[in-house]
Amino acid sequence: MVVRFLKKLLLVLAVPTIGLAFYAEFTGDTELRLTVLSILAVLLAAAYALGMFRRTPQSTRLASKHTRPAAVTIDARPPAPKPAPPPPARDPEDDPEQIKDDELYIVFSRLAGHKTGGAFRANVDKIIATNRLAALSPDDIDRLAKEIDKRDLRGKSFVRTPGLALVRLQRYDLDVEFGGTSWLGGLPTLGDTAWPRDETGRAMHHLAQVDLGTIPDPMLPKGMPTSGAMAFFATTSSDGPMRGKVVYLPQIGNTATDPPEDLVPIYDGPDWGYYVKGHARENAPDTFPRWPVEFVLLPMSNQNKDDDARELMSELLPQQASANLSPLNYRKTLPDFARPYFWDTAHRFTMSVRLARDDIARTIALAQKRVQDYGARYQAALDSLQTDQDAFSLFVDEVSIWAVSHEPWNLMTPADVTQLEAYFAQVRDMGGQTARFKPFYQFTQGELLSINEAATATLVAAANESPEVFAKLPFDVRDDIDTKYRIAGQGRWHQMFGLGSEIQTAVSDHTHHHLLMQLHSDQLVNWMWGDQGVVQFWITEDDMLAQNWDAVELTVEGH
Repeated sequence: MVVRFLKKLLLVLAVPTIGLAFYAEFTGDTELRLTVLSILAVLLAAAYALGMFRRTPQSTRLASKHTRPAAVTIDARPPAPKPAPPPPARDPEDDPEQIKDDELYIVFSRLAGHKTGGAFRANVDKIIATNRLAALSPDDIDRLAKEIDKRDLRGKSFVRTPGLALVRLQRYDLDVEFGGTSWLGGLPTLGDTAWPRDETGRAMHHLAQVDLGTIPDPMLPKGMPTSGAMAFFATTSSDGPMRGKVVYLPQIGNTATDPPEDLVPIYDGPDWGYYVKGHARENAPDTFPRWPVEFVLLPMSNQNKDDDARELMSELLPQQASANLSPLNYRKTLPDFARPYFWDTAHRFTMSVRLARDDIARTIALAQKRVQDYGARYQAALDSLQTDQDAFSLFVDEVSIWAVSHEPWNLMTPADVTQLEAYFAQVRDMGGQTARFKPFYQFTQGELLSINEAATATLVAAANESPEVFAKLPFDVRDDIDTKYRIAGQGRWHQMFGLGSEIQTAVSDHTHHHLLMQLHSDQLVNWMWGDQGVVQFWITEDDMLAQNWDAVELTVEGH
């Protein structure tokens, strides 16, 4: 009688508890969800102890009291009946009793913090002993481990926190070299912390530093520090896979940390000139432009969609441009600015032809290979390379003397622009005319496809320069930089936490990881990850709680 009463009591308590579980799941209340799970675990354990999950044995049919005794015969005894075939084996997944038993092991595994099949296998003996469960066969252990992986119990407790967009501060009253406490690019303030290196010992490039004490909302993932700073680094060399590293700084240094002497230029490698326009090797940058940022808390009503975040960013930045910043954007409104404007553009062209002269031996070797592979149509270019080297060298000297006699941020006159176009026509075909020194320039690392390519690099550099240089830009251009280029692009922004931008599979592959940092390709800080791609730093929930920053994983995806 007492046992029956207890069983009914358990059923009565189970109904409102299950209701609370649905309510907690619907509202996303993590603490209530954990409380309900604990109560359910106690109820399940009590039910198991009372035998509610045990199969009731089938009652046997009693023989009749008036059964007539069988006659004893010797010669006429009927043949013995054939044994009945065994009942068909039932699939454990179709057996309701087996399913109930399975749930006990899965629930207790989850409560113990073992949320993967591998963790269940490693701790199954402890789970059984602690909760007084029946022993399992190796096949049952494997079956339950697969079921746990299928359900992915991490998702039952993982809570994705709202994202924080990193938005560029406006430049009208800002010195980007020193302003702000959080910034993209530039140099970190590591203090006594060593500059990070990859597994091969190469110094890494600094991507961003965030002042954790200025993050505006307390809804951070558990384990995330709320003071100090976090610096993000990566290898950007184009001759191997990209590696990332995160450095937590309990104390923020007061001054920028000088990079190590062996830090190679950004994007160092065979494709270096594609990413860095208008530099010779001796003056190639080893850091990205610095730009201070502020935070915008992103709404997240659905943990699997970022529609609310996109709507908010569109409202906050309604004028955000879809196209890159370029002088050609001002052909109608500022025609003089649409042509080369600063002498910096001429300096960049000079650097590109100097780089071509430095690479003549490599250019000749490539030309010989083209003749060998594709025939005589490339022979004329090879002949020019072998006979016109002295003439090309004199041309480079002439351009250099002409350009370096002017300060880079002085304005060019129309006559200066005409001369630059004439020099450019010596290395690139223009107006239907074949360039004399084209074989020396084409396919080189520093090749500029157009004068506008150099002028665009100049404009981006001016946007990141000192307040005095920035003020030399026309007002409309400065206003555009402050209103139309505060994030990487339309629908693309740098971000901490939240869902993140999925280009291929990185987001879906890290469903139960925190997005520690997301950095899009961004023209104003000279970031180009693949083809307009994104770099993302991921950390598991357990590593976040342990503040194991060495376990951060970097993914790179392009279109």
